Amino acid sequence: MKTRSEELWSRLFGTARMRSVLVRMAVDFSMANVVLIGAAALRLLVSGKISIDNPVGTLIGRVNSIYFIHAGWFACSALVLFAVSGVYKPVLSSQFRRRLWNVGHASAVGLLLHLIVGAIAPSRWLSTLEVAVPAWCLLCVAVAGTRFSRMYVGSRYRMIPRNGNGGGKIEDILVVGGAGYIGSMLTRQLLYAGYRVRILDLQLFGIDSLANVLSHPRLEVMRGDFRNIEDVVRSLHGVDAVVHLAAIVGDPACALDGETTIAVNYAAANLISQLAQANGISRFVFASTCSVYGASDDIRDEHSKLNPVSLYATTKIDAERALMEAADDVFQPTILRFATAYGWSHRPRFDLVANLLSAQAVTDGKIKIFNGEQWRPFIHARDIANACLMTLEAPLNKVGGQIFNVGDDTENYTLQQLGQIVAEAHPETTIEEIRNDEDLRNYRVSFNKIRHVLGFRARVTLKDGIQEIVNAVRSGQVVDWRDPVYSNLRHLEGAGLNVLKFERGESKDVDEMLVTRRFLEKAA
Repeated sequence: MKTRSEELWSRLFGTARMRSVLVRMAVDFSMANVVLIGAAALRLLVSGKISIDNPVGTLIGRVNSIYFIHAGWFACSALVLFAVSGVYKPVLSSQFRRRLWNVGHASAVGLLLHLIVGAIAPSRWLSTLEVAVPAWCLLCVAVAGTRFSRMYVGSRYRMIPRNGNGGGKIEDILVVGGAGYIGSMLTRQLLYAGYRVRILDLQLFGIDSLANVLSHPRLEVMRGDFRNIEDVVRSLHGVDAVVHLAAIVGDPACALDGETTIAVNYAAANLISQLAQANGISRFVFASTCSVYGASDDIRDEHSKLNPVSLYATTKIDAERALMEAADDVFQPTILRFATAYGWSHRPRFDLVANLLSAQAVTDGKIKIFNGEQWRPFIHARDIANACLMTLEAPLNKVGGQIFNVGDDTENYTLQQLGQIVAEAHPETTIEEIRNDEDLRNYRVSFNKIRHVLGFRARVTLKDGIQEIVNAVRSGQVVDWRDPVYSNLRHLEGAGLNVLKFERGESKDVDEMLVTRRFLEKAA
C-alpha cells in the first residue's frame, strides 16, 4: 500500500508526459548554464579583459566570477518563463510554429527582466547588459534549435508520440482514396506533420497526384479496391487511424449506375469500418457532405433534419448511420460533412462549380449561372485536408462519435455571388443567368460546432481560391481543363465505370456485407 507521499509523487511525476516535460526542463536548465558560460566568455574576449601572462587561467577565473553572479537568476527564471509561456505544453504538429514563438517570447521577457534587475543593482548595469543580451539570445537560439531539430528528425525518420487511440499515440494512418482530390492534399499534410501514411487507392485517375512524394520514406501506396476484403485487411494491418475519403463523388456521377454507387459509397464504407473496428482502431474519420441537408431556407447545423435530393447524399446518410450505430467504447468514428469543395489540388477537378466557372471564364469569356438565388457553403481543398488533420490530432473524447460540418460561416454564398467573384477574378467575363429545376439544392450551413470544438477556421477565402484556379488556367498549368480526367462524371462515362465494375466483378466479395459478417464471426 502506497503512502500519501508516494501517491502524490506518482500523480505528479508518474505519467509519461510529465516525465517527458521534466526531461526537457532538465535539458533546458543545463543548456541555460552552458550558454551563460559562453556569454561570459564572449564578453571577456570582446572586451579584452584577459591577462596576457596567463590568458587561460584569467579567462576561467573571470568566467566563474560572472557565472556565479548570474547563474541562479538566469537558469531558474528561464525555466519559469518557458513554463508560463507554454513551451512545455503539447501543441498540434500543425501548430509547431507556436512553440517556437513561445520560446522567443519567453526569451525576450527574460532579457527585459534581467536588464531591470541589473539596473537596480549598484554598478551592475553595464556588466549585466554585456552578459544578458548574448545569454538570452544564445538561449533562444539553442532551445528553438533543439525543438526544431527534434521535430525535423522525428518527422523524417521516426514518430513523435501523439494523442491517439485510447489516449495512446497515432503513428500510422491509412488514407482510403489518398490519391484523390482531397486525399492528395491530406497525404502531404500528414507527411509534413510527421506521420507515417499508407494509401489504399484504386488509382482510377492515376497516381500522378502523388508524383513528388512517392519516394518519401514514410509513405506507402497500395493499389487496391476497398470493396475487396483482402485489400482492406492488408491495408489496415498496423495502422492507428483511418481517414476514409474514397467514394463516387457528385450527383451526376452517382446517377450513372445506382448499384455501383451504393456498393462504393455505402456497402464498402460499412465494410472497411467494421474491419477497422475488428482491428481495435478507435479513430475513423469519414468524409460525408453537406449535400445531406438538401433544399432548405433555414441555416442547417449538425442537428438539423436531413433532406437528401440525390443518390449521392442518400448513400452518405446511410453510411453515416451505419458508422454511428457501430460506435462503441473503442470504435469512435467521426463524421465530417464537407461544404462544397473547390480550389487547386494535386489532382485537379473541373466538375466543381467554382472551379468550372473559373476555367470557363478564362477560356470562354462567359459563364452561365443556374438558379443564382440558391445558397452553397464553400470550402477549399486545403482547408478540408486541414480539418481532417485537426480531427486526428484532437483528443478522442472531443471528436469520437461526433458529426461536424466542415466549413466557415463567412463562406456561405449564393451562386449569383459566386459568379460575381469569378467575374472580378477575370474582369472580361460576362454572366448569363438561367433558371431551371435540374438541381434543387439550396442550403446555408452553420459551422459553429467545428469552430468551437476544434478551433477550425477556413484559411483560404473563396475569392483567393477562385483567383488560384484562374491563374492556373491562364498560365497553362492545366493544358486542357476539359479533359475527362478532370471530371468524375466524364471519366466514369468513359473507361472509369467499366474499371469499377471489372474490379468489383473480379473481387471475391460479391456480397461484401455477408463476407464481413462471416469474417467478424470467425474473428470472435
